[in-house]
Amino acid sequence: MSREIAHTAAQPIRRFRVAGQMGTGGDASGGAASAAAHAKAADTAAASMGADGGESALTVVFASTAYDLATLGAELAARGVDGVIGASTGRVIGANGFEAGGMSGFHLPAGRFATADTLLEDVAGIGLPELRARVHQVRSELDKGPGGSFEHRFALLLVDAESRCEERLAAVLGMELNGVPLIGGSAGDLYFNPLGHPPGSTRLLYHGGAKRGAAILCLVATTSPVAAYCHNHYVPSDKKLVITEADPARRLVREIDGRSALAVYAAACGFRKPPRESCDFAPFPLMIRIGGHYYARGMQRIYPDGALEFACALEPGLVVALAKPGDMIASLDGLFATMRRQIGAPELVIGADCAARTAFMERQGLTKGIESRLCDHAVTGFSSLGEQFNTMHANNSFTCLGIASAS
Repeated sequence: MSREIAHTAAQPIRRFRVAGQMGTGGDASGGAASAAAHAKAADTAAASMGADGGESALTVVFASTAYDLATLGAELAARGVDGVIGASTGRVIGANGFEAGGMSGFHLPAGRFATADTLLEDVAGIGLPELRARVHQVRSELDKGPGGSFEHRFALLLVDAESRCEERLAAVLGMELNGVPLIGGSAGDLYFNPLGHPPGSTRLLYHGGAKRGAAILCLVATTSPVAAYCHNHYVPSDKKLVITEADPARRLVREIDGRSALAVYAAACGFRKPPRESCDFAPFPLMIRIGGHYYARGMQRIYPDGALEFACALEPGLVVALAKPGDMIASLDGLFATMRRQIGAPELVIGADCAARTAFMERQGLTKGIESRLCDHAVTGFSSLGEQFNTMHANNSFTCLGIASAS
């Protein structure tokens, strides 16, 4: 579905934030958001479009899992906020940094932006020809409207993390986009709330409807320069390990160096006894080298038999490096310095920050320092269960796209 509305004036990108309601049936208390909370969230999103009547080419929302996405979508539509896509998450990122409750989002103004999107239902079962056809479809829709003359493009991908097909999905879509930068994230709350995220939960919002087992691909054309990055603060160590038994389809690793995966991984990290919680391994993800760059592969679940479930698939025979954490704040400063050199001070940064990174910074007392950097650079996004960057499914990363100011 495409949206192009011609305007002559350069409208600003408009961000919005809704705080969680502590202890009143709202999301920050851990309970379901009330009907009033859904209405308030929709009111805020609608009001943020501005009194000047500027229309949105695309509205993106990131909502805590306490919100019912079907109800939220209906409330937004009732207020004239259409063309909405969104994702549920354990932490939203907005004007106040990370929040366990509430909602954040943004409107991309028509005139500076044009979009075409498609819903990939039952995404795990979609074949390669269909995925390629969908990319060609959104490209054709965008080219036929005003956005066809816009100089810059990017793609935004939102995926239900339960689908577990992001490796193949990113590879196919990224290749078909042929140089158009793609960023995205996997939606859900499994990392922060494993027992409160029942099967069947909807994790995506698409044009007023809540969706499960799906993905949303949105192609955006804009008059503003953009720059995309897949960032992490880890440094590969000299310690190398070999994946010797694995089930890539389930993202399970059973053996490393021919022995129990848990025992070998724990010893490599320096633990005297294997930890019981996956978050204890967050400072030490495994790293793979692709195209001269190292990408992290974090572990998200420990099984009683010593098998480990990673957030990305690892193949038998793969050689990986054990990571050690660098300076998280200094490395983020470096990322934003690079962004400013490329596009100037960003008007908006769309960010997918891995939930494992979010949990690590919370445990290490780094959250306030990280939040100040995100707020200074207008980051809006969510804590993701995996990130997509061009042709790759990553994790333990901050994957983002900066959009330059119209001025």
